[in-house]
Amino acid sequence: MRDSCPDLTRRQIMAAGGAVSATFAAGCFGGETPDGDGDPSVSQPDESVLHITQQVEPAHDYDPVVVNDAYSSRIVNHIFDGLYELGPDLEIQPKIAVDMPEEEDDGMRYIVEIQDGIEFHNGDPLTAEDVLHSFTAPVEEETDNITSFDMIDVESSDVVDEHTVQFDLLEPYGAFPTMTVATNIVNMDLRMEEEDVEPAERSYNVDDPVGTGPFQYVDHEDGDFLDMERWDDYWDEPLPEIEEVRWVATEDDAARTAQIRAGDTDMALGIPPADYDLLVEEDEVDVANEPSISYFYIAFNTNEGPTTDPEVRNAIEHTFSASAFIEDIIGELGENAVAPMGPAVLEEWGFPADEYAEMENEFDPEQAAEMLEGHDVDGWEPELIAPPDDIRISLMERVAARLGELGQFGVDIEPQVRSLSWAEFLDRYTTGEADDYAMYTLGWTGHIDPDAYYWALFHESSEGVNQGHFYDNQEFHDTLEDARQSVDQDERFELYDEATRTLLEDKVHIPTYSIHNSIASMPYVSDLEVHPHSSFKPRLVSDEHNVGVQ
Repeated sequence: MRDSCPDLTRRQIMAAGGAVSATFAAGCFGGETPDGDGDPSVSQPDESVLHITQQVEPAHDYDPVVVNDAYSSRIVNHIFDGLYELGPDLEIQPKIAVDMPEEEDDGMRYIVEIQDGIEFHNGDPLTAEDVLHSFTAPVEEETDNITSFDMIDVESSDVVDEHTVQFDLLEPYGAFPTMTVATNIVNMDLRMEEEDVEPAERSYNVDDPVGTGPFQYVDHEDGDFLDMERWDDYWDEPLPEIEEVRWVATEDDAARTAQIRAGDTDMALGIPPADYDLLVEEDEVDVANEPSISYFYIAFNTNEGPTTDPEVRNAIEHTFSASAFIEDIIGELGENAVAPMGPAVLEEWGFPADEYAEMENEFDPEQAAEMLEGHDVDGWEPELIAPPDDIRISLMERVAARLGELGQFGVDIEPQVRSLSWAEFLDRYTTGEADDYAMYTLGWTGHIDPDAYYWALFHESSEGVNQGHFYDNQEFHDTLEDARQSVDQDERFELYDEATRTLLEDKVHIPTYSIHNSIASMPYVSDLEVHPHSSFKPRLVSDEHNVGVQ
């Protein structure tokens, strides 16, 4: 997915809104069952119910056509099945589809056969019409997800028969067979019953999401919980071990850590880096920690101000050590990002990470000061802005401190760090105005294809939308377009490698870190998998595992 909070998209952040809270009723977590002596005060695991605490309350929009926040997606991905699924090793696996897409017309058409006999939770059969609608509705309704589907020609794409769908593209899109096809399938008839109702008010979106997944929606209360239960007539195997799941949110890191240590929840998502060692050493808590596809960065304003000069940007990188920051602040829960994509994607594609790492400027403040001579930066007061996230605020404060220390080498820079609310941050970071920012820090949770990062974060079509650097390099933008449209994976590899080297040389972004996906759980939670994609954290049931409470 996209812009992270820590793993929210830009639109996800807007959907998640402001303060998030959770109300924990007495006896809500862990289940209260008598011990062997009949003492009801002794907390034992309820084998039928799993309680999951995540960092941010969902946006409470459970229609896959509309949903665009990671915290809702974690729930949606259990209620709905995808045409294809993203496996634990980032491989695409057929789910509702019978097999991989059949490609025609040099990548301009894809034919997909779907399985027979699949039913939605309400008993309606899933047909090719539902599949086609799930892919074209984001374009026709202009939802926040439109950029993931706007390469589809909605006029000529069609249903071949009840179990076959044909997707025609407006232009070749090399990532279509991997990125776009992993789309959850909705019940077209139920959605269209409310086509004249605003999405936020549709019962299908909020109170009655009907999918074909292993769990079905039960109820939710804003600021409190969402309940889902196992669908006993699930069409696929295996059937979930867990009968019921309750999702709640606790925004405060310390409170979330306290809850899992006290056994007040069965599973806590998003381990705070400051508490990682504490939880690892806790006998009654299990910690799972796996690399993710997240990417966090420092971006420069290349539109106005001193940071429009590549030499100034290169000098700034000489003042900062990403490795030292990760060691000091993030620890075992993070790793260096050496290119503008998640490390797991870098590895999956086989990009030369070692070569990219060597392109990082080493920490050398004296050289930075020499490079800044003649650039009229004495007395400069650059605005360094960050969203309300402790790690990213610390990152900007670290950069500001290092820039301030250049005074000992005769360069007087007085950076101003601004921690902004999400609403303020989103209003400012895309303006391109030097008074609003010289640098900002954000994150991006993309997908298994570089296009998921490069198009949104760097291409000129996303200027002022998902990015605020305004990088003026037409040859670079043309390279991204060629990579996006090619269906030759070897050619795409070469083009993205070229684009990566250009970005690293010009310092449009400083790749900084990737946060691992982490889960803390009680010892009685079994067969838990941590998926590289935060929208599948946790995946409670799949071909590879089946979470239980024992």
